[in-house]
Parts: sequence; structure tokens; C-alpha cells
Amino acid sequence: MRLVVLVQLSLLLASCSSGAERRGAMPVTTPAGSSAPAPKDSAGDLRVATALAALTTRPACLVVRWPDGSERRSSQPACAERRLPASTFKLPNALIGAELGLLDSAEAILPYDAQRYPAQPDWPQGWAQPQPLRAALELSAVPLFRGLAVRIGAARMRRYLDLLAYGNATFSDDLDHFWLDGKLAISADEQVAFLARLAAGTLPVSARAHAIVRAAMPAETQGDATMRWKTGTARAATGWIAWLVGWIERPEGTYPFACRIDDERADMSLVRADRLRACRGALAALGLMPAPVQ
Repeated sequence: MRLVVLVQLSLLLASCSSGAERRGAMPVTTPAGSSAPAPKDSAGDLRVATALAALTTRPACLVVRWPDGSERRSSQPACAERRLPASTFKLPNALIGAELGLLDSAEAILPYDAQRYPAQPDWPQGWAQPQPLRAALELSAVPLFRGLAVRIGAARMRRYLDLLAYGNATFSDDLDHFWLDGKLAISADEQVAFLARLAAGTLPVSARAHAIVRAAMPAETQGDATMRWKTGTARAATGWIAWLVGWIERPEGTYPFACRIDDERADMSLVRADRLRACRGALAALGLMPAPVQ
């Protein structure tokens, strides 16, 4: 009986769907198979699916790469579907900026262009002022990273998206918001592939650029585990898509992960809270990180 229930849970998660950020774009999808397959682990996949299904009834996917290179995911089809990266794109954006010399440390100041991006009443505190890179990532300060993209420029941005093999590496003339409502799209599988190389320092950029971004990422240490992460929240016609991506450093090795939850509710604060509870809770259930403090 218990086996039947577990199989039903894994099938439930096999239908994970949609999303997109702040300006109401429709979700972007491509056929599965855009990233190289990892060794199969059906028992591990079921364990991941069960951990996630116990914490959310909404469509969701979770991919975790183990130190031996094997990957375990809640749903093969869902985790291969591409979506807008939303604010998880701040990681490659910062990496490109660091490689080009626009950011020389985790404390490098990102300027705020008030003329180009006038402050809005619903902005979180700290968005409408210059911030060090570390704080800008913690705050997920959208106008500061839009300004960074403008400084990088379209030609260099396009070249580095191709070099980094970041999702579909696509944008048109929307240089300062293509990750929010444009054509750029990435799957959970591709997020993990990118994050694994960022953690290992093997992306086609300098060791210094890797180190700057790793040092600037939000981080939390509990016991012998340290989690480095970035969130992203995207608005779609059918609701919200919420990302939590990053990696967990443990004595036995590093575990890159990407978790995505689709949520039809209108209240973004509830969506964000449930993302943390479900994604962090699933990682805790897998024994990778202590459960978040309630």
C-alpha cells in the first residue's frame, strides 16, 4: 500500500508547469532534452519526488546533483522544461560583470540610475540606492542589476550567454529586462548544470570572477552544511513561478540544486514563503541541510 502511495506522489509531480517575472509574460517552454542526461537513479528520483510532494500540493520540480555526478529529480519532464530565470539570472549577470572588470569584489558598488529607473512605491527598501554586490544580491535589487546589464552592453551580453551556455541564451532588444519578461529561458536541469560549474570554478571565465560571485551570494551555515543560493519570482498569466537555486557544501562534497514551484495564488508574499518552506524542507528531508527555522 505504501509503495502505491509513493508511486502516486511521483506521478503527481510529473505534470509540473508554467511561470514568468514582474511584467506578466507568458511562460516559455521548449522540448525536453536540452541538457545532457545524467545517470539514472529511479529510487533517488522517487525519494526526491516524495520529499517535495510532502510539502506542497502545487506543481513543482526539484533537481539535486550528488558529488558523484548523479542527479535525482522529482519529475524528468517538468525539470527539463524551460522557464524565465527571473532574478536567478542575477548570478550570471554578476559573473559577466566581474569578468569584464565592472565588479572587482563582493563589495563592489552597483550604482543606482534614478533617471532610468525611478523609484516605485512597491519597491523593497534598499532598491533605490547604490548597494555593494553582496547586499544587492541579498536584496535582489532589480534596478541595480538592470543597470549592470546596460553597462555590460548587448554584444558582450550575447557573447557571454553563449559562452556560459545559459539556457537558450536568447534575448532580443530588451537588454535590461530580458530575464524578467523576455525570451531567455532555462530549465531546472540547466540551472543545476550552470550552478555546478559556478561552484567548481569551471565556467569559461576567470577564477577571480568565479570567486567574486561565490563570495557575494547569500549564504547560511548550519552545522557542517553551508547553503549558497539565489531566489527568483516570476509572474505568468496563470500565476507565479518561484525559484530557489544554489548549492549545499558538505564535508563529503557539493550538492547543486534547483527547485521551482508554480503557484496560482495572487499574493506573492505567500508564494515566496511557501517556496522557502517546500524547497528548503525537501532539501532537509533528503538530509542535505537542516530544516528552516519556522
